[in-house]
Amino acid sequence: MLPAMKQPVGIKQVAEAAGVSITTVSHALNGKGRLTDATRQHVRQVAERLGYRPNATARNLAGGRTGLIGLAVSQTLEGRFAVSDFAYYSQLMSTATAAAMDRGYALVLASGTDPSAWRNIGLDGMIVVDPVRADPLVRELRSQRIPIVTTGRIPDTDKGHWVDNDHRAGTRAILDHLAARGAERIALLASPPVTSYAIDAGDSYEQWCAEHGQEPLLAVARDDLTEGSGFEATVGLLRRRRPPDAVYATLDRLALGALLAAQAKGLSVPRELLVAGCTDSEAGKWAHPSLTALALDPEEIGRAALAMVVGLIEGTDPSPANVLVATRILPRGSTRRRVLARKTAAPARGAGASVA
Repeated sequence: MLPAMKQPVGIKQVAEAAGVSITTVSHALNGKGRLTDATRQHVRQVAERLGYRPNATARNLAGGRTGLIGLAVSQTLEGRFAVSDFAYYSQLMSTATAAAMDRGYALVLASGTDPSAWRNIGLDGMIVVDPVRADPLVRELRSQRIPIVTTGRIPDTDKGHWVDNDHRAGTRAILDHLAARGAERIALLASPPVTSYAIDAGDSYEQWCAEHGQEPLLAVARDDLTEGSGFEATVGLLRRRRPPDAVYATLDRLALGALLAAQAKGLSVPRELLVAGCTDSEAGKWAHPSLTALALDPEEIGRAALAMVVGLIEGTDPSPANVLVATRILPRGSTRRRVLARKTAAPARGAGASVA
């Protein structure tokens, strides 16, 4: 015979155990009403001891909400990619999903689908990951007056609520890392400049090159952003009359493609070519040689974005409206080169990444 299922503790049982009314319990747990701090604390302690959990559905209905938060990764019409193939997006989504559940919400996940599809879902708020220029999804959500938080800024503006990394400072830091290991002709292998991180990385690279007297060596990968597109773009760089001696890629999969291109050309990494990528992944850790990465902490980005959108939904003004998450460099085999003597590099301005 199966044991009887334990019935969940309700607000009535909390009220009886605390010796107060049901209304007092409701006000104490929801931060409402004119109660003393002692009464609120007493009720909350009793509720915790009894294992009381608020009914999220009832709470949402009372507040005119559905309890649903959307999360989508923007993509351009010209190029599509599988979000699940990128460790960064998987880590961000997983953390945001857990954080939503902790707050009594459910996360609805999707990649760059038709913006009109979201009209059929009663969303309380939305997280848009890496919005693109003139993003149709952002435009659709704004027309519905749905609270929006973006991870990565909406290109060409600093307005809105967003969580991001300082990609300008992070790019400068990784370029300094490569230069300190003897690189004199560093190429940037970039994703198309339609997102804030790609735009910021490109601008920072151009400025760094101007300050260090280096000719910019820029290659833009195809929209699919796979190892294949990284391979193709790197082969083009290596065919130049004066090829680069280091490559920094704005995505780890592009950097993995650069490693494959070096292997195909018979170049030793890191002895003849240094390679580093933006975002960390298991594939990068197990590559041969292991890939030096600029880690972006997608878990913290997911947590911060979820907290921010819940604040907008529940009527509190998230402060600050913009959050920068720190980056750090993870040096690995692809840049592990000894430098016995080199020219003194110009000092960097504005450190944006720590070195692990």
